Amino acid sequence: MAIHLILVQDVYSNDPPKFILIHLDGVSGIYLEQELEKGNLPNLQAFFGHHGIIDHTITYFPSKTPTVISSLRFGDSIREADLPGWQYVLDREEGRTRETVGTFLRMVFSTSRLSTTNILYGVPFFHRLAGPALVNTADYLKDYNVVQFYWYNIDTQGHFFGEKEYLNAFREFDRQFGRLMKRLDDDVNVILYSDHGMTFGQGIEIGAIIEDLMQDKVKLYAYPTLYLTEPEKAEYYAKKLIEESELDFTFYRLNNNQLKGYHQQGEIFFNKDYEKQKISYEFTGTDALGYYEKGYNGEYLSRYDWLKLTHASEFPMAPVALFHYMDNPNAGDIITLFDGSKYEQTSYSSSGNHGGFVDKDMRALLLVRGPELAKLYNRDYYWLPELFNDIDNVDFEERPPRERHVFSSRYDFRRNRTVTNLSFSPRYRINYGMTAYNSDFNQLSQFDSVDFWGKADLFRSYLVRLWISTGFELTPNEANPLFQLDYDIHIRKFVLRNSFATHRPFEFRVSYEALPWLAFETVNFTSIGLRFDF
Repeated sequence: MAIHLILVQDVYSNDPPKFILIHLDGVSGIYLEQELEKGNLPNLQAFFGHHGIIDHTITYFPSKTPTVISSLRFGDSIREADLPGWQYVLDREEGRTRETVGTFLRMVFSTSRLSTTNILYGVPFFHRLAGPALVNTADYLKDYNVVQFYWYNIDTQGHFFGEKEYLNAFREFDRQFGRLMKRLDDDVNVILYSDHGMTFGQGIEIGAIIEDLMQDKVKLYAYPTLYLTEPEKAEYYAKKLIEESELDFTFYRLNNNQLKGYHQQGEIFFNKDYEKQKISYEFTGTDALGYYEKGYNGEYLSRYDWLKLTHASEFPMAPVALFHYMDNPNAGDIITLFDGSKYEQTSYSSSGNHGGFVDKDMRALLLVRGPELAKLYNRDYYWLPELFNDIDNVDFEERPPRERHVFSSRYDFRRNRTVTNLSFSPRYRINYGMTAYNSDFNQLSQFDSVDFWGKADLFRSYLVRLWISTGFELTPNEANPLFQLDYDIHIRKFVLRNSFATHRPFEFRVSYEALPWLAFETVNFTSIGLRFDF
């Protein structure tokens, strides 16, 4: 499900480098190539050029969004992945499993606080918010060194509505990316990447078929992984599934150093030398993976050599991908796979799906631009799990040390008074301050009332922010407690604030940021003033 975009500040600046990560969910490198050739992605083409597009970027196996989102930024391979799939067995002896809801929550909350609600933009209707939110990310570079954004709608459209809507959603991303481009400085460096591709074709409800064939022998099945109640019978069931179902491949661990696979025309063997970290490929019957046609002769190859040999094949890096997955402590007993003409059909994935080892699923995106990323230019192939091992200075846990201090003043025409506000932030998400109201211009030191308050940020995304405040209102005659709720809506340079308070009427504030430190403001369209941030 995804692409990520990264912006990096000028390398010659004394300031820390700036990053924007955009996870573009579910976009296949095959479709990127196709749409670029047709001229349907003019903004991506113009921004990255030919040197910045890495045509063959191979992703994780299984090609599932939770795996990529939770692993990529740490430089983890699938061997160390905390979420090796949507569902998996955590403890065989105790029978503990992690189900889809638990995985979903772990995935969503593994992202940055600002991007947590991006998952909502993958839902039909709410997807219309993704574009404005993406364009807003440029404004957050003034406070954040690393900004992460997740664009889910392309994947959603592919799952529910098929190839046509999938491509339309991809083109819509290009249009929104074009709007973001116009807001970026020339010295910015950008990385755009996806997590996996998408297969369309014949949908098969393979889960029901497997349950019917194997009855009570299935402990858990989540395509492409099958967990057995009797793991020692993996060979028997791997062969049975090929003979009696529409699956095209099954694989299981024959021993510590060998994986064995079945298909209709023969058998496959992957042999690993763990000391040298190299793998060989053998077969009986037909060469279903087609590697020998590319000049392979049965030798042991490193991960890099397999990438070089197979990046443009129908089954890119299959020996490495499958062995890495089976080395994960939570891996299943049998890997069940389709060829490129079929996909697992479910109620969610009714028109397209991913998770297999064919190029349609495994070929992701990687587009780069900028001096920090010159070492990635003009590459023909790349292994996605290495991305943030190769790129330095990306602090995913970074956040501002504090909020901005603020001084503002405005004149209220309707009430003929000035309103002055001063706030200080001791740390991130917290402000303390005062708001003074004065209607006697001959006695500027004498206020009608003064609010003293402290406020905390309860929620924040790229579009909205929610503040809660408490304190007291001081007048010449008395002091009263106050409670206030502020709801901000961010639209490029504008911030619209709805303010509800116990001690005064509702206020609607509009701010326009003319400079990073200067904004014009009006409240209820009856006052005007300036705000200074520092």
